[in-house]
Amino acid sequence: MRPRSAAVSLLLLACLTAFSLSSSSARAAPPSLTIVSPADGAIAANGTPVIVHFLVSDFVLVQPGRLGQVVAPNEGHLNVFVDGALVRLVIQLEPIVLPLVSGPHTILLRLVGNDGAPLTPDVSASVRVVATQGPAGSLPTVKIVSPKPDERTGHGVYVSFQVSNFSFVEPHGQANAPNEGHLQMLLDGDVMEELAQYEPGFVVSLPDGDHVLTMRLVNNDDTPLSPDVSASITFHVTASTSATLPLVLNGGVLFLEVFVLVILILRRRKADVRTPLPPRDEL
Repeated sequence: MRPRSAAVSLLLLACLTAFSLSSSSARAAPPSLTIVSPADGAIAANGTPVIVHFLVSDFVLVQPGRLGQVVAPNEGHLNVFVDGALVRLVIQLEPIVLPLVSGPHTILLRLVGNDGAPLTPDVSASVRVVATQGPAGSLPTVKIVSPKPDERTGHGVYVSFQVSNFSFVEPHGQANAPNEGHLQMLLDGDVMEELAQYEPGFVVSLPDGDHVLTMRLVNNDDTPLSPDVSASITFHVTASTSATLPLVLNGGVLFLEVFVLVILILRRRKADVRTPLPPRDEL
């Protein structure tokens, strides 16, 4: 019986040892942090905020600064950085909503202890995103509505256009972003006007002859999109006689009136010379 009892005791001891080792192993598992979404390089279109979903394991998120709180190896909170700047402190496993200005950004999540110090070794995850006021996915287009190709116009021309899959924003030195920017109106290769809203342009005092009109979409820093998105037409400017005819007629009438007035004055003077003066005694 004793050998059997000894065998049972050894078996129990082995089970307890294995359980103890597994428990120690579970307690010693290091924390981990994973960003589920967005994917690296994702575009946040139409001015919408970036929503970050993340997972944490072997770590408890708690409110820092509690009375009697001590530093624990698997307890603390989450710091959120955007482009190197701390923007949020997170104590719950919930999506993080981040409004971002146009342009590329790096979002970094880092687990820290109750004292705010990073864990050792560091436990963090990052993702790169691009925010834009424009739409995502489709390529922008631009079309000149007027003047028409090879149209003959006067010296002042209204220019209208159509743009799709592109959002106009006022350039204020912000970073470039997909499918947003403004529109350049070029005449014979020179920029005549920059438009940041949907309104027609107007070009005046055009010289006679052929002219090339180009409408080009550009980034916030005035550089052309890649690939280039532009449209060009050629139109003709000719002198308009209808505008100058009243001036010519008015000038002719004025000349005629002056001529008649001069003739009448000369005739009056001749009549005065021919008429003899009466004798002084008859006065």
